[in-house]
Amino acid sequence: MARIFRHHVSPIKLTLAVTDVVLITGCAFLAEWLRLSSLDLGFGQSSTSLISKFAIPLFAFPLLLGFGAYQSDAMGDMKVFFPRMIVALVTGFLLTAALAYLLPTLPLWRSILLLSFGLSFAAILVSHAGFILFAKDSFLGRRIAILGAGPQASALKFEADNSPEAGLKVVAVIALPAGPVDYEDSIKLDDVQILPSLIEELNCELIVIGDRFDNNALPVESLIACKLSGVQIMDRLAFFEEVRGYVDLVSTKADWIIFAEGFKGGSILERGAKRAMDIVISVAFLMLTLPIILASVLAIKLTSRGPIFYRQERVGLNGKQFDVLKLRTMKVDAEVSGVPEFAKEKDPRITAVGGFLRRTRIDEIPQTLNVLIGDMSFVGPRPERPYFVDQLKEKVPFYAERHCLKPGITGWAQIRYPYGASFEDSRRKLEYDLYYIKNYSLFLDLLIILQTLRVVLFPHGVR
Repeated sequence: MARIFRHHVSPIKLTLAVTDVVLITGCAFLAEWLRLSSLDLGFGQSSTSLISKFAIPLFAFPLLLGFGAYQSDAMGDMKVFFPRMIVALVTGFLLTAALAYLLPTLPLWRSILLLSFGLSFAAILVSHAGFILFAKDSFLGRRIAILGAGPQASALKFEADNSPEAGLKVVAVIALPAGPVDYEDSIKLDDVQILPSLIEELNCELIVIGDRFDNNALPVESLIACKLSGVQIMDRLAFFEEVRGYVDLVSTKADWIIFAEGFKGGSILERGAKRAMDIVISVAFLMLTLPIILASVLAIKLTSRGPIFYRQERVGLNGKQFDVLKLRTMKVDAEVSGVPEFAKEKDPRITAVGGFLRRTRIDEIPQTLNVLIGDMSFVGPRPERPYFVDQLKEKVPFYAERHCLKPGITGWAQIRYPYGASFEDSRRKLEYDLYYIKNYSLFLDLLIILQTLRVVLFPHGVR
């Protein structure tokens, strides 16, 4: 896996992204050449002409990224990829056209823009269709073997098989002589000494340790021989972190958190830049969404009795409690018993307007004021209610550690996992929060902000 500013990026995803940028840029130059040639005009390139053409991929690519064109589901299914690509390119065209209108000195003709995005649409469509049909199991992928056929082997194989962007192909699950055999199609190894030759025969490039072994049970000498022959060895924690983007709580121990690279919370410069980014984005976001807020306020007032806004106590940085501000989406006295409850699927407490506000995440917009005040950040672990925090700290290991950063409106867990409405969901979302805390960077923040567009436009798991 490639690593960009501490964030693990799939080489296949990176290759597709770079290819798309090259295609969009090439289509911009081709569109201008075709249009000028049709008018018998020269194809001279001034500095402003070059800037104008590079503005096209500058808008189009982040939108492709933000709308989920490089997510696992989109990389394996054209029915998922196609609408995301359409929305991204249409939005990119509108934004670039707006730039041309605001800066008339840039030679961005409407005809060239239309032709450029039309050509980009065709090129990207062919590129991704070709990848899905012919290249998913190509030279970009790696052949891997899972060592250990215990109860965790099936989960590992499932994760690898459902990660097309990682380019992994599980060719064997190998059961050790004295180990459990829960995976039926595993290769039973009678002698650990032949492991290196078996790995060579299978042409494996990576071995993932699938079970938790005692020191005596792990074939150390054979694994060293595999490593010296050029095969990468990876444990469960590294596999889930690099390939799936979360920290596996089953395998996590306190000493790993203490000694592992990361968990630094960013440098002073990064924290200062994050706060500055929060303020700038908050002000701009509130200005842009003011008409939406006013329309939502009117809809709430006309359709249900009670207050428009809803304050709720949450736990923030270092366990400090604060009141989060949201648009009210539930009926008044939704928790009649006085005991906090997780939201349920098709929750009867949610009003008709509230359901729409939740699906579109509009109810979250007032939290931007919490960001301006400094109780929250735009990106971070979602703040939870004190009642649930007290219970989760007892049931879920390392849950308190998520409070080492400011909570956020959006976060890595929010874009990677559906709405959490149970203690098991909270445990799973913590695995993504720990990945974010371990690998925090401004680059990851920007990536999360962009990909929040996909969550808003193509909602999944909203309650």
